[in-house]
Amino acid sequence: MHTICHIEFNVSDLARSQAFFHGLFPNWEFRSFIEGMVVFGIGDQHIGGLMKSDNIVVGNSPSVWFQVEDIDATIAKAASLGGSAQDPKQPVPGVGWSATVHDPDGNSVGLVQFASQDS
Repeated sequence: MHTICHIEFNVSDLARSQAFFHGLFPNWEFRSFIEGMVVFGIGDQHIGGLMKSDNIVVGNSPSVWFQVEDIDATIAKAASLGGSAQDPKQPVPGVGWSATVHDPDGNSVGLVQFASQDS
C-alpha cells in the first residue's frame, strides 16, 4: 500500500510512442486498455500507460499514481495537510477508482483504489 502502481506518459502519437518505448525497453509488453490508451508492463507486472493527448505540456508528464486503501479518505487527508483536490474520484474500468490531488506546491499526485477494496 502507498506504493507507485502506475506511471503515465501523455503522448501525441500512440504508435510512435509505443515504438519508441518498445525499442528502448524491448521486454515491455503493450496492450490496448481504453480508447486512446495503451498500457505496458513485463509479464503480469503492470508498469504504466501511454495516454493520447492533443495538448502536450512539457513538464506535466509523466504522472505518478499511488495505491491507496481508501481514496475518499486520502483526498480528505490531502486537503487537511495543505493540499487540494485536482481531479475528482472517477471509476477506471476493470481497475477501481482514481483521483488526483495537488500537494502544497501544486504538484499532481495520482491516487488509485483497486476494485477489490470497498469504495
